[in-house]
Amino acid sequence: MSTEATNEWNTDAIPSLRQPEAELPEIVSAEQFLDQPQEMPAELVQGMIHQSTLTMFSGGSKSFKTFTLMDLGLSVSHGVQWWGKDVVLGRVLYLNFEISAPFFQNRLLVLSDAKSVTRPLRNFDLWNLRGHAADIKLLMPKIIERCRGEGYAMIIFDPIYKLMNGRNENAAGEMAEFLNPLETLAEQTGAAVIYSHHFAKGLASSKEQLDRASGSGVFARHADGIITITPHEEENAFVVEATLRNLRAPAPFVMRWGYPLMKLADELDPKRLKSKVGAKAKYTVAAVVSCLTDGMTTGEWQAAAIKQEGFAASTFAKLKNQAIAEDCVEARGRTWFRKPKVHVFNPMTGESKLREAAPHEQKIA
Repeated sequence: MSTEATNEWNTDAIPSLRQPEAELPEIVSAEQFLDQPQEMPAELVQGMIHQSTLTMFSGGSKSFKTFTLMDLGLSVSHGVQWWGKDVVLGRVLYLNFEISAPFFQNRLLVLSDAKSVTRPLRNFDLWNLRGHAADIKLLMPKIIERCRGEGYAMIIFDPIYKLMNGRNENAAGEMAEFLNPLETLAEQTGAAVIYSHHFAKGLASSKEQLDRASGSGVFARHADGIITITPHEEENAFVVEATLRNLRAPAPFVMRWGYPLMKLADELDPKRLKSKVGAKAKYTVAAVVSCLTDGMTTGEWQAAAIKQEGFAASTFAKLKNQAIAEDCVEARGRTWFRKPKVHVFNPMTGESKLREAAPHEQKIA
């Protein structure tokens, strides 16, 4: 190996490891800098992730972060869309610190089948390090050594807390020192470095997007991209929000979990974050019936319910069937009509009940 190559991959260049007297880049004038052409890194994921940058995925427990990152890795390594976004084909290294090998293997088989990615899998390398997690200062030189000359476009760390080695995630200084080697890895390899982190305890929707990750605010400032996966009020749906340093952030959107993949749920409103821990969406028959204007087709009724109440198509179908069972609506050919009800009060017993409105009562029902 040439002296030049050795210097290029000198692991002593990592800021957290190198000596204070290490050389720094030269100061140049603005004109000198403008005369030095800079090659823009590839946009690996359309509108979201460049090579040579850091991206943090953050979400709560059971937000399917590992499935999401495996899906991302498979998509980039095979040049297939991820979450409806185009990708640039590139080689991927996945550092798995959490899932034991048999279960990771099963996930990889299930995901590749669901994505119609045929074997042999290409451009996707796996480093199973469960049980071998160590301090990032000790492990990073070995990661750089293994990546040397391999041409990785993306390197994924899942999850990042496994490398903290007892550091206090709420201490800004400790977290800055902890995250700096990831930045150096991106610079040294030219790869997009992706890592997953968990949300703080409590209701995520009550916090600003950048404040949902657990620990110091350094997490919100360090990465070039912060992508959060926050529960939607609809069960098994999640709102995706991104804050990006080098790209215009996409509008928030909703993904629905359906084992083993997240899929776009364009019919759901991303503003409807889960508002109470443990709460499920309180959609009622009355709500779906209120969206019906007499004479609507099923498709028109469903579209109105989605627009007015934010129903998922599956929720609309469930409540429509319930409305039929409760005799709240009736079909006339291919169109639907409400069956108005009136309250009937019995002064003798004090009881009140609903009955179908008579023709002369329907106008005021």
